[in-house]
Amino acid sequence: MHAPRLHATALLALAAIALAATFSSAQEPAAPPPDEFATKVRPIVEHHCLPCHNGPESDGSLDLAPFGNSADALAAPDVWEHVMERVNLYEMPPEGSDQLDDVKRNALIGWIEANRRPEDDCHKLATDANQRFYPGHVMSRRLSRSEYNNTIRDLTGLDLRPADAFPSDGSGGEGFDNTGDTLFVSPVLLEQYLLAATRVLDAALPEQEMTNETPSSPFPIPHSPLRTVVAFPNDQLSAQAAAQQSLTAFARRAFRRPLAAEELARLMSLFDRAQARGDAYLPSLKFALKAVLISPHFLFLVEPEPDAEGVYPLGHHQLAARLSYFLWNTMPDAELAQLADEAKLHDETVLRNQIRRMLADPKARGLADSFATQWLNVGALGHTLKPDAERFPNFDAQLAADMRSEAVGLVETILREDRSLLDLIDADYAVVNDRLAAHYGLPPVEGPEFRKVALDDRRRGGVLGLGAVLTSTSLPLRTSPVLRGKWILEEVLGASVPPPPPNAGVLPEDDHQADGLTLRQRLEQHRTNPECASCHQRMDPLGFGLECFDATGQWRHHNAGQPVDSSGTLPGGQTFSGPAELKQVLLTRRGEFLHNLSRKMLGYALGRGLSKFDDCIVRETVKALEANDCRSSVLIEQIAMSYPFRHRYAKK
Repeated sequence: MHAPRLHATALLALAAIALAATFSSAQEPAAPPPDEFATKVRPIVEHHCLPCHNGPESDGSLDLAPFGNSADALAAPDVWEHVMERVNLYEMPPEGSDQLDDVKRNALIGWIEANRRPEDDCHKLATDANQRFYPGHVMSRRLSRSEYNNTIRDLTGLDLRPADAFPSDGSGGEGFDNTGDTLFVSPVLLEQYLLAATRVLDAALPEQEMTNETPSSPFPIPHSPLRTVVAFPNDQLSAQAAAQQSLTAFARRAFRRPLAAEELARLMSLFDRAQARGDAYLPSLKFALKAVLISPHFLFLVEPEPDAEGVYPLGHHQLAARLSYFLWNTMPDAELAQLADEAKLHDETVLRNQIRRMLADPKARGLADSFATQWLNVGALGHTLKPDAERFPNFDAQLAADMRSEAVGLVETILREDRSLLDLIDADYAVVNDRLAAHYGLPPVEGPEFRKVALDDRRRGGVLGLGAVLTSTSLPLRTSPVLRGKWILEEVLGASVPPPPPNAGVLPEDDHQADGLTLRQRLEQHRTNPECASCHQRMDPLGFGLECFDATGQWRHHNAGQPVDSSGTLPGGQTFSGPAELKQVLLTRRGEFLHNLSRKMLGYALGRGLSKFDDCIVRETVKALEANDCRSSVLIEQIAMSYPFRHRYAKK
């Protein structure tokens, strides 16, 4: 039998039904995509976070209860950045709570990273309109003490260090003394500026040489630095014309920009006044030069603001000064100043070439010295921080100075050789001289000069093995795993460690105790206090990894008659024994280290605290470092070429 044939009318009816169904389904709105936060993240938060972070009395004032969907969560990005930081550090959930497994951890961190602020923030500065009360600009500020000393050296050719007598600079922002908000000018400092100007010019133009001045000779002072006086009166050049040349050249370099006509006129009026009272050429010139050295245009890094409010590119001379004080900790040299005069520094190729040239210059030690000393917190070593003289008789002022030089030398070597920044954590070399090599038990080297030497093992290389760090994070009579662990968390990983609670108690100052307990055992007793446990569980294991170094950085196997235990277990479960293994653990957290170092360097370069607009620069810098073997030049170039470094916000 044949299948019955459908009548044409029936076929048309079926086709109409099918078409209507298709049309109807096309008109139905598509189902909205599931809310990823509500379905994937919120359940994790409810189970692991809300027991402690629910309501106005939440632990750490962190209330996560209001965030039920993506819209709510995305409206508070800073909250989730904080959550991610605590989870990455294994501080959340706290020990004793139900911990996150890898699936949940990746889901939580993945959502936060995927929903970070857009990269447009890399090309913004904070203004009154977009973030009230935030100082998103670099304020005109005075020179720090080290900047003043270096500038006087390069301006006159004399390394006099007059600013050593100035009051100490404060620190702010990211912890550096070039932060404009903390560089105050006191009456005492004004007096010191005047005394310093007199001292500098007395050294550059000694009185006995000025009394032997011979007008007929073009160079009556053969030993005077020509950086200070470039012209002398003679048969073809009047005293006023010579003074004009010398003042123009000196003030142009001191002010880090060309001299305005009215400024030169004021300086010349001082010269003329001295001449009118009968002073010879050099004493008259010295009178006017002193005015240069006490001028705000010398003492301050001035960045004039335009007439209109808003964000604008820095002028060429201001950019040159900002760059030179970042990379050299001193004034621009002749090449950089000439490019500024020619208005070429807004050309990105020219600017990049200058950055690379300046990093290769010996003056880049200024960056290593200023940044490393402050980042590592070793500037006070040998001054206000020193071990007990009876317990450690080999430690003296010279050893402290050598330790500080070692820290600077390590950073300088990494910058000069464009090495990986990961050498700061683990390196197969050290930068030492003869005395430090002997102090550390390394193969002998000859002479007090510092040089890079190969290491047979990995316990010493990097910042964790620096004598300056190990001594600065110890107490006068013993090591301190707490201080050392806190230092690693804060200065290496960029974590925040709260101060101890008022009832935390005090550990003994000496590790030679009659109770027979080791320092580790006493710390374990200390951690029985619940208020102390959360922080000490993070700090102490890191510090224990350095216990084989005594309070002056020497290697030891025993302490107080007992073997040293340098093992540690971190909250995340990672274990290690000794500094070599500890450094490998820290390398697994290289992202935190690179983020912290990038943030520190950016804050140092800008001379101010950082904001949310700077976070993007830090993230971009870390990405560039990871893509380029973490080379030090990438860190410096990313920051010096960044939008906030090359721009300024003007407020009217």
